[in-house]
Amino acid sequence: MVKFRHVHFKGEVIWDEREIMHESFQKNNLEALSTFLIKDENDVKFLRRSPSLHRLKCKFSSGYNQSKPYYYPTLNFLDHLESLSILFGARSIISNLISLPLNLRKLTLTYFKLNSKEMKMIGELPKLEVLKLESDIIEDYEWNPNEDEFQQLRFFKLHYSRIQLNVSSDHFPRLEQLVLRCYHTAIPSSLGDIPTLLKIKVQWCTKEVEESASKILEEQQENGNELLKDTVSGSNKLRGVMVLLETPILMNLIGLY
Repeated sequence: MVKFRHVHFKGEVIWDEREIMHESFQKNNLEALSTFLIKDENDVKFLRRSPSLHRLKCKFSSGYNQSKPYYYPTLNFLDHLESLSILFGARSIISNLISLPLNLRKLTLTYFKLNSKEMKMIGELPKLEVLKLESDIIEDYEWNPNEDEFQQLRFFKLHYSRIQLNVSSDHFPRLEQLVLRCYHTAIPSSLGDIPTLLKIKVQWCTKEVEESASKILEEQQENGNELLKDTVSGSNKLRGVMVLLETPILMNLIGLY
C-alpha cells in the first residue's frame, strides 16, 4: 500500500485487529481514494495514515452491524485534501457535518440534511470553488447565506434537493455556472446580475424553474447582454433549459466540472 497512489475500493473493508499494528497501517503515499466506506474508527485510522490525500470519495455508514451507533468522523486532519465527495448512508438518521478540511476546492454532499450552521461552515471554506448538493435537504427548506460566504465559488449544482434559494447577486460574487437538476423552486432573478455568471443550466425541472430561467435571459438581453442565449432541448418527459454566455472562457470551463 505504501507505493500506491490511487486506490478504488469495492465494498466494506474488514480490518483485522492485528493489521492495525502492521506496516500496512503506517503512513502511505495515497493521493486519491474512491468508494471508501467509513464505518468505524479503524477506517478513520487508515485515513490518518494517508496524509497526502488530494481526492477522497467516501460513504459514511454504520456497516452491517446495525446494533452499533452510527459513526460520523471528522476529516479536518486531511490538510492536503482538495476534492471531497461524501454519501451519507443512513437516511433515517439525521446527518451531522462536524468539520471539513480547510483546503477543499471541490465538495459533493449526497443525502445530507443540513442546517444553517453547517451551510455557514461550508460557505466559510476559503478555497471552495465547486459545490454539488445531491438529494440534500436544508433545515426549514430555506437557505439564507451571508454575503461574506462562498467568496470563491465558481460552480454550484443542486440535484433533487429540497432547498429554496433566498440569494442575490451579492452572495456569489465569482459564480460562473449554476446547474439545477430536478429542482422545483423558481430561480431568483437577481442571480442574473452576477457579473461573472456565464451559464445557467436547468434539466428535468418544473415549469416554474424553466420560466424563471427564461425571465433571467430576457432581463439580461434588455440590459444589453446580447451574447446570452437560451436553448431548450429534449422531449416533454426530459425537458431542459440552458441559459449560457458563449465565450472562449466558458468553453474551457465546461470541461472542468
